[in-house]
Amino acid sequence: MDLVLALLILFVAARVAGEAMEQVGQSPMIGEVLAGILLGPSVLGVIDPNPTLQPGASLSVVATLGVLVLVLLAGMELSREGLRQAIRERSILVAFVEFALPFALGYSLAAALGMGFPQSLFLGTALAVTALPISVRILMDLNLLHSRVGRAIVSVALANDLIAFAMLGLILEFVRVGTTTLDPWVLAWAIVKNVLFLGLVLCVTVALKFAMRAAPSGMPYFQALIEKLKGSEQGMAVSIIIALSLGAAAEAVGIHFAVGVFYGGALITPKLMGQKHFVRIRGAIQTVTFGLFGPIFFGFVGLTFSLALGAWPVIVLIVAVAFFGKFFGGVLGGLFAGFRGRPLMALGFGLNARGMMELLLAQVGLSTGIITLDIYSALVVMTLITTLSTPPLMKRALRGFTARDILPDVVRKVEEPGG
Repeated sequence: MDLVLALLILFVAARVAGEAMEQVGQSPMIGEVLAGILLGPSVLGVIDPNPTLQPGASLSVVATLGVLVLVLLAGMELSREGLRQAIRERSILVAFVEFALPFALGYSLAAALGMGFPQSLFLGTALAVTALPISVRILMDLNLLHSRVGRAIVSVALANDLIAFAMLGLILEFVRVGTTTLDPWVLAWAIVKNVLFLGLVLCVTVALKFAMRAAPSGMPYFQALIEKLKGSEQGMAVSIIIALSLGAAAEAVGIHFAVGVFYGGALITPKLMGQKHFVRIRGAIQTVTFGLFGPIFFGFVGLTFSLALGAWPVIVLIVAVAFFGKFFGGVLGGLFAGFRGRPLMALGFGLNARGMMELLLAQVGLSTGIITLDIYSALVVMTLITTLSTPPLMKRALRGFTARDILPDVVRKVEEPGG
């Protein structure tokens, strides 16, 4: 089949299925993945994703571009101020427990299934991520994004994504050197390489912070440079250069390019680019991502899904461990952070959706040979189930909220004598 025809079929099917999901209040990503499953070898066999043949090889390249823009957009959505707020409100305790428990359960499950050390680390990491966009959308629909539980969900999801990408760098190094056990020297070398890369990110951050100082004209040096460039969409070009540079640096030290692009996106802020340029850049990347590459990427995820009868026991195990590990991790962390009652339940449910980040990790794991097709398919099923179940469960928990649940400190002050 010709590449253009395959892209047309995949894109149209993904967009139609995604729109259908949006109409019923679900994430369009679910419909796009299901469209890929329908078109792939598991069901109709219309498009063959085999990377050794066409159009599979070319589709994998397009899917890689999808990974790039999706990760870049995820990085741009990162809010350092949100993380500072999380520390002040003790939400960082939730982030630690909520990542550690599902990670430990996922690692233990992988070890029990006979997987190697890097594969166990990967499964633990995959079961610990959270889909920020889905949680944010629900909170915005209910006007609770800026409540304490809303800020906790957002900040915990951001912290989880940062930890997950740092872990991914370590795992890829273990796979590259072929270690099957926890070799202290390999671990030390992997940590050194990741620290060196993070040191580079820090150096770039410092350089960009210096470039944000005000010039004699009153405009920051970096923004003044962008204004002097004559090319159209110069801010977009500079942002892509920053992200690709860190992506290339990550690849140079044996880390997947997505890790570098993620940190590159996190450095592209309104303060660096200027509010006007930042809004235009983010809008352009969102349009390219969700208007073109996103549906193709999620459709490609579905194409590579393998429906094997013998894999279903593993799929059921992974789904159960993922759901309950994340829920109880959120509840336990919320107890330490002072959450009680309905807000505590909403916290556990709100952190359970996997969404885009899970599929990105799964695709990287499959393309680099870390996981098998059966485990990849199990992660896809787990992502669909947790993403589908989170909105109704979270909305049910949030529906009974009172003013005391949402803003307890303010209510307490008002109720105090003289408050």
